[in-house]
Amino acid sequence: MSEPAGRLTKLRATLVIGVVLGAALAAAPTAARASTDSTASRPAAARAACPAVTRPFKPTALTIPNVVQRTRVLALGRDRRGVPRTPPLTERGKWQFAWDKATRAGSRYGVVRLNAHTYPGSAGAALGNRLLSRLQVGARIVATGPDGARLCYRVTKRRSVRAERTSAFATYYHDSGPPRLAILVCSGKRRGPGNWSHRTIWWATPVR
Repeated sequence: MSEPAGRLTKLRATLVIGVVLGAALAAAPTAARASTDSTASRPAAARAACPAVTRPFKPTALTIPNVVQRTRVLALGRDRRGVPRTPPLTERGKWQFAWDKATRAGSRYGVVRLNAHTYPGSAGAALGNRLLSRLQVGARIVATGPDGARLCYRVTKRRSVRAERTSAFATYYHDSGPPRLAILVCSGKRRGPGNWSHRTIWWATPVR
């Protein structure tokens, strides 16, 4: 390539970059004025709200716009049977998530497993009840951790399965495969203390 032609090519590339950058800056105020959910649907705004994480982190809180405000995540692990522990049966525990600890937010593989309580009858003011009534496919979930770490997820699937169908929960326990976040709560008919007919699971994938 001759020197004049090379200079002309560089000049054109500079102009194109300037136009693209100018358009992005012009669009930013509009995105900032949008509602929480509509903002999340805009790629540029989503990147600003949830920057790419540089390393996996322990989720300490979850926020789900229009569903639940920033809520604490407890790192509780599993019991002796290998079942993820649940939050304490207290007024505070009713509104908290429990985290399995096997997979961290921002990991390249596996499921970040969370669960919450569902309460029956007049005592039905609990996090699981709120999720069952409001959390739908397309919703955004924001996981935050120490030192301001933050990662957004988009709910891609909601599934209700009978509690006896243990094989249906196999993917919930995967520590391999693409990175996902899953929330599990009791649902359906309450047959006794801690005994519900179904489990509802929400699956969410990271928003990059």
